[in-house]
Amino acid sequence: MQMSVKVTWSKTATVDLKAALQRPMALATATARHIQARVAQGQYATQPDPFSTTPHAGPKDKPRYYISPAYATKVGLGNQTRFASSQEMHAARGLRPGQGSGELIRSLQVRNYGAEGAVIEPSGSSTGASSTCSAITQKKSGTFELTLSDKGHLRAKQVRELSRDEGGKVKFRRKPKLVRNALKAATLFKNSNVGLLQNTDEELIAMSNALAAHAAVCTARALGGRADNLPHGGDPRLYAACFRELSK
Repeated sequence: MQMSVKVTWSKTATVDLKAALQRPMALATATARHIQARVAQGQYATQPDPFSTTPHAGPKDKPRYYISPAYATKVGLGNQTRFASSQEMHAARGLRPGQGSGELIRSLQVRNYGAEGAVIEPSGSSTGASSTCSAITQKKSGTFELTLSDKGHLRAKQVRELSRDEGGKVKFRRKPKLVRNALKAATLFKNSNVGLLQNTDEELIAMSNALAAHAAVCTARALGGRADNLPHGGDPRLYAACFRELSK
C-alpha cells in the first residue's frame, strides 16, 4: 500500500513560527508515518470490537444492511449492496474487525495548530458506505425472474443489471456524496472502538525519549562535547524514526 503523509502549514505561518514548531512538526510527521505502517498491518492501540450483526434498515420481517452502489463498486463488491449485517458485508470483503480504514490512513496529514503545536488528522473526503448515489441500470438480455402471484399465476420479470462503461465501471446518474475522512475516523471509533490516531504506551515512551535524546545531542554539540548514555526505550522503530526526523 503506497502511502505518504502530507505536511501543511497555515497561511499565516511565518518563518519564525515554522522554526519554533520545527520539532513538534517533525515528531508528528514521524509518528503519522509510523501509525500508517502499523494500521496497515492490522495493529491498533486498542482491541477492535467485532462488526455489528444487527441490520439497520429494510422491512421488519427481513431487515437488511445497505451500502451505496458507488461504495460497493469502490471496495470490490460489484453490484452487491444488500447484506444481512455489517459483519456479513465486511466478511465479503475479507476484512477482520478494525480493518477497512485504508482510505483514512492514506489521508493522514500533519499541520500546525496555530502557534501551539502540531496535529495529526485525516484530511479530505472519500466515498461513504451510505453515500446517496443512483446507479444506472439496464435490462439484462434474455434473463428473466419467474415468480408466482397470490392466485398462482406465473409472472416473468426481466432482470436488470448495472450499466457499465467501456472500462467496466458502473455508470451513475450523479456523483456519489463524499464524506469527510475526519468524520469517518470518528465513526470508526464509535462503531469499532478503534482510535485510529491513538498511540500505544510504547510509542509515547519512544517519542519522549527521542525528543530527550535529540535535545541532549544538540546541547552537547553546542558546548563542544559529546552526548553519552542517551535515553532509549519504547517502540524502537518509532524511536529511530523520530530521532531521524528531528535531526534533519
